[in-house]
Amino acid sequence: MSMFPHVTIIVLHWLNDQRTQRCLEALQQLDYPQYRIVLVDNGSHNGSLERLRASFPSIEILALAQNYGFAGGINPAIRAALATHTDYIFLLNNDALIAPESLRLLIAMHQQNPHIGILTPVAVYEDEPTRRAGLGFRIHRYECELIGWDERDEPEQQPHPIVLDAVFGTAMLIPRRLFERVGLFDERFFFYYEDVDLCVRARAAGFVVAYTPHVRVFHAVSASTAGIRGLRFFYLGRGRQLFFRKHRSAWQRVVYRGRELYKLFREAPFRVKYEGMANVVGYLAGSLAGLIMPVPKDR
Repeated sequence: MSMFPHVTIIVLHWLNDQRTQRCLEALQQLDYPQYRIVLVDNGSHNGSLERLRASFPSIEILALAQNYGFAGGINPAIRAALATHTDYIFLLNNDALIAPESLRLLIAMHQQNPHIGILTPVAVYEDEPTRRAGLGFRIHRYECELIGWDERDEPEQQPHPIVLDAVFGTAMLIPRRLFERVGLFDERFFFYYEDVDLCVRARAAGFVVAYTPHVRVFHAVSASTAGIRGLRFFYLGRGRQLFFRKHRSAWQRVVYRGRELYKLFREAPFRVKYEGMANVVGYLAGSLAGLIMPVPKDR
């Protein structure tokens, strides 16, 4: 592989072209010499894609007929990229911004640590960059423990990646060989937990999942679903149930289902106070949907 391997950057767009425009403008300022940008429109049909096409005539666009969720939207672009000579896929949320040197630093980190399968920068809030917007997860038998959420961001200059069980899909650098070995994102998740699922599959195949402490991505958290009450919580609940049911044995799934049902209805009255009725109802509905769906089998 050359000093500057080729990178395909994939950005998924849905409705909000103002955020996508800022993301693409930042990407065009990268100081890395070998990359192309692919913009995937997830069935917006509101005129936003046409505006983006006019503003960025040189960027490749993949327009999908409808909203297929994160995994279903990203996968066609990944397949197309793997059919070319690209060495890496870099996935970036359209509500995230990176600095000009970010991709160069991520590639350098991966070349020094080729055993890494998924590498991500530290996510900080766009409107409060001294506060972290999550690093990733430690995965326990029946829980996902958030790491680095709402913590003060302490700049770290150490050149070593920090290993976690899973990282967020906000910004992921992934070598092509990972997809060739473990496959693409599982589209049954639609939205949320497809990133955690890919990390677990990557680790099972012998890859390492990590973040690099000296690179930042600025994230407007959950901007895509902020205007639709309960939607984010519905898919968070649904994705959680599918994830644990997919990655646990038959008897563990039985125990998990009982624990979740008890926990959901015991905590619901208290969560209304902090999250609002619409979000709690959304989470309950999504969780119940995930618990009664057929148990997914590994692909």
